[in-house]
Amino acid sequence: MDIWIGLIAVILLALSFKAIRYVKRKETNETGEPPSTGRSSALLAELSGSEFENHLSLFNGRASTEVMVPRTEMAFFEKENTVRDCVSLFRDTKYTRYPVIDGDKDHIIGFVNFKEVIAEYVSDPVVGSKSIKHFVRPIIRVIDSTPVHELLTKMQSERTQMALLINEYGGTTGLVTAEDIVEVLVGELNDEFDAAEPPVIQKIGDQHYIASSKMSVTETAHLLGIEMNDEDVDTIGGWILTEKFDIQPGESVEYNGFIFTVLQMEDHQIRHVEIQRKPELELFTEPGNTSPVVLAEPYNA
Repeated sequence: MDIWIGLIAVILLALSFKAIRYVKRKETNETGEPPSTGRSSALLAELSGSEFENHLSLFNGRASTEVMVPRTEMAFFEKENTVRDCVSLFRDTKYTRYPVIDGDKDHIIGFVNFKEVIAEYVSDPVVGSKSIKHFVRPIIRVIDSTPVHELLTKMQSERTQMALLINEYGGTTGLVTAEDIVEVLVGELNDEFDAAEPPVIQKIGDQHYIASSKMSVTETAHLLGIEMNDEDVDTIGGWILTEKFDIQPGESVEYNGFIFTVLQMEDHQIRHVEIQRKPELELFTEPGNTSPVVLAEPYNA
């Protein structure tokens, strides 16, 4: 009996060692690297070698500003906020990571992974009275003209999920997350907390579209088959403002045979734009007259 008990103990011990080795392999993704966290990291980890290079071609020279969350739309914590204070913002936005500011958005001291903070708060309610600054991690900063593929490489080497874009004057332009970059490759990644958003571009009819103001000028020009100057701006909303800075909802800009009408604005930021081909002038010939007469569209004063 003692022999059988000893044999069973040895077998169980061997099986436990195998289980431990298996778990360690899973935790290191079979490569010796620590596990990735989040949907975006997992997807990026699957891209390697020539396949990774092929996917990088989809960035097609894009600047980081084309995939960023602009400064005006950044959700953030102030460094003196308590964890309990931050919970209310988390309820509304449900992001994982938030930049932490010191006074204003031009002074960002780092970012926090708030789901980790919540985990500590749940296990120890005293954490709720702590300042959020105690949980801040360093955030990488790059100039806002940095190409997306260079930013991606830097974020991977720094093993971080968030980067801050800085303009030439040292101010904050916006921020980029790994998920923002991955969505360039695979499309929108929505979870159960993401509100349904309309597509960037909706086709209404022949050469008639409703577009998000965030659609790039390059993509818009390609779609319409026209040349558009994008040297100073990245988005169609920004382009319209350079054409007519004081434009109001319902007003239009005509350019290269197309009419760009602002449908929605918040403060001075354009949200949605209607794009349609300018109607062609009708032609007809009067009886006894071989010359065509141009009929313009009626004008209502």
